[in-house]
Amino acid sequence: MTFGQRLKELMEERDLTQRQLGKELNIAATTLNGYANDYREPDFQTLAMIARYFQVSTDYLLGITNVPKSFPLDNTEQLQRLIHYYSLLTPEFRSLLVDSAKLLVRHSSR
Repeated sequence: MTFGQRLKELMEERDLTQRQLGKELNIAATTLNGYANDYREPDFQTLAMIARYFQVSTDYLLGITNVPKSFPLDNTEQLQRLIHYYSLLTPEFRSLLVDSAKLLVRHSSR
């Protein structure tokens, strides 16, 4: 998905027009129209402002990820060890570990 497509989608989800969003962010509606139709690109500051407004990551807006928001991980020693061991596994065993974690979560919430 392009930046313009993501922007349009986010605006539609919130039932916002380009004019309304422009007023909220102090951006000309014509500029937003350029962004939404992919013939203009925002500068870094504007990109960050749009991401904050919609509470999504800039990576999501840029199409780098399909996950709208990234959540900071708890940077504990245990988590770091888990990541280390995960990185040592083959792709097949990584998949098994993820499947096992899903089962653990399902059973622990009962």
